[in-house]
Amino acid sequence: MYASLARAILDGGEPARAATRVERLRRRHPRASRDEIADRLIRRTALECAGAGALLTGPAAFFGAIPFGADLVYQAAALNRLILALSELYGSPAGGPKERAAAGAAGAGAALSAELLRQGLVRLLRQVLPQRSAARGVAGTLVGAALGYGAALAVGRFAGEQLRSSRWRLPLPLGR
Repeated sequence: MYASLARAILDGGEPARAATRVERLRRRHPRASRDEIADRLIRRTALECAGAGALLTGPAAFFGAIPFGADLVYQAAALNRLILALSELYGSPAGGPKERAAAGAAGAGAALSAELLRQGLVRLLRQVLPQRSAARGVAGTLVGAALGYGAALAVGRFAGEQLRSSRWRLPLPLGR
């Protein structure tokens, strides 16, 4: 599972796919500003992460257990693609391994945070609603979707703001 995450992050073709994604949006919306295209990228990724969170957390809450990292790889890869696409959009393409690793670390950090919150949620629902598996399933689905959506929005908006203001270029300057 984690080997596929490393391949997705360090794959040299991922920046080219991000550039293609941005170019496709530019062709589809020729009058849209950079910020409008960035918003579309962020919202689409947020919906993808919300779907993954809902599909995993709902059944896990219903049954009362969640395997660690089940959607972590998907969400980290989606957030990595988002950061690469935003860096391409704002003129700081991430072509080298250092840039891809920095983008991957940011995406993996946010995905891990959402994963830990989902784990806590499932434990809490199991304690609060021990005899109500259907209620746990519904609550897990809704909160799992909200966590995935919120993580993608937070990462996308932060990265977009940093890239827009030209204060942040990939790779991140370490030790300064």
